[in-house]
Amino acid sequence: MSYQWWYGVFTVLAMAGVGRHEVIEALYAERRWPRRAVDPVTGLSALTIWARTDEGRPLIVTLRPLDGFDHQIVAAQPMTPEQLEEFSKWEKTR
Repeated sequence: MSYQWWYGVFTVLAMAGVGRHEVIEALYAERRWPRRAVDPVTGLSALTIWARTDEGRPLIVTLRPLDGFDHQIVAAQPMTPEQLEEFSKWEKTR
């Protein structure tokens, strides 16, 4: 599986206060939770990866599927308190 950066993602990351290195750390984290997400407005489906950076920051990275197993990184943001609670429960099962 390889990752490509969407050309507009760096603006999205800057607005969310997420560094490029944090995205890579989350994508290659030992414990990561892949989850399907659907945009309630457009109905578009995406793959999200819930994980922690090397420093323990909880992030959600949003990916768009490309050919085969390749994906394009389209967004990343810190988890909300509710998402972190859900993720922490999942982590306890791993």
